[in-house]
Amino acid sequence: MVVEVGSGNTAVNEGRFSSFKTVNGLTKKVKGDVFDDWMRLAGHSFTAGFVIESLRNNDEVYKKLHGDRPVKDVTASDVSKGKGFVSEVLRCIIHFADSTSDSDIYTTILKIPGMESLAAVNENRESIFNVDDDKFVKKFSEFHQSEIDFYEHLAKTLDIPVPRVFKTLPWKIGETEGLIQMEDMTGKGKPLVIGDSLNIPQIKEIVRHLAHMHRMSLTSEDKEFNYWKGKSVRDFEGFESLCKRVNDPREFLQICRDKEYFEPLLNKYKTFAGNAKYMKYAITESWKDLQIPPVIVHGDFHAGNIMWKLDGNGEISNEIYAIYDWQLCHEGSPMADLARIIVLCSDGWIRRQVEGFIFDFYHDQLKKEMKQVRKDCPYTIDQIKKAYNYMFLTQSYGLVLIPKLMDQICMRDASEVRKAKTDAAILKCKHALEDMDKLLSGEMKDMFERFG
Repeated sequence: MVVEVGSGNTAVNEGRFSSFKTVNGLTKKVKGDVFDDWMRLAGHSFTAGFVIESLRNNDEVYKKLHGDRPVKDVTASDVSKGKGFVSEVLRCIIHFADSTSDSDIYTTILKIPGMESLAAVNENRESIFNVDDDKFVKKFSEFHQSEIDFYEHLAKTLDIPVPRVFKTLPWKIGETEGLIQMEDMTGKGKPLVIGDSLNIPQIKEIVRHLAHMHRMSLTSEDKEFNYWKGKSVRDFEGFESLCKRVNDPREFLQICRDKEYFEPLLNKYKTFAGNAKYMKYAITESWKDLQIPPVIVHGDFHAGNIMWKLDGNGEISNEIYAIYDWQLCHEGSPMADLARIIVLCSDGWIRRQVEGFIFDFYHDQLKKEMKQVRKDCPYTIDQIKKAYNYMFLTQSYGLVLIPKLMDQICMRDASEVRKAKTDAAILKCKHALEDMDKLLSGEMKDMFERFG
């Protein structure tokens, strides 16, 4: 049985976003519902009524398990802990009126974009992000819209593991909050944390999914799927200035414990690494010069944006549960995502070992994928290697940011553990810089002369 819902008190539980109109949307209540549908969640404009309405209409799992059950309460907490990149992630818990145990609940996630995390960064160090610049903020609202476009136009036919998404709303700066409501993946998978290294089976798993995604990019005739072609390059162009601002080696030199070795190398390539023109060339033009067709690129492909399935002991396995955070999705090089995640998220020795076989492995996987649709692989192994090198150079220098971050993250660890983790991050930088120097002094010397 359901009853109609009328207007409520829009002023209730207002917080940081009290200037925004309360978003409810609940149209009907199930008999026995006693929750306050106008209660704002964690101070945001979205209410308990909004969440319940969306679940009852859009989440097939919720509808199957709980669709006609009365709700007692909806609670929400920020599980991003202030560290979400231009977003706050709320975990909402649905408590049922007829529950017989505390574990009888349902959870969902609200990803709400905003500039609070960047403002917090500015408080702790030199002002990096111009959060008061309307154009800068607008660019991040476009990132949010790109992620919405991905889930609405691409995810349905991409056929790779992504979170189930139930509802999206655009972010209108100064007017309304944006939102992506998705499944709660707690207990289903875990991401690696910063400092953890991918292992070789995990990298192979990633390559298999990339090869499948690339085949879909190269062969799909679905008009919805082809929405990505040429649509999101503009989003990366706005990201270039952000990369340049954080590409500063000074903090690294303070903790690297070998300034005499690192400083000449960093100074030699600082101009090249901070050159937005090279970043733009590598992302938008290098694959054209190699005469290879583009694919869909995640754009922020690192281990923190991959949820790995859990094994029987609750530990991370080598199988992907979901890939998420698609706001920088764009058209580009088939090696863009692979280079980023290998450089950022594997130890130097693993990266170097992987680079000895991964191009052949990717080529074989893509050949198998293309054979399924009776087409030939459009890339040679030589093209793949060159495409990887272009993208490697966009990532290697930026590793100098990681040791300082690692040192801060590990402040509560035992001193010897903290030092070991920071040392490992420094060693990864050394390996990447050595290989960067080898490329720019050798087969890619023309890039250094052009952009350095």
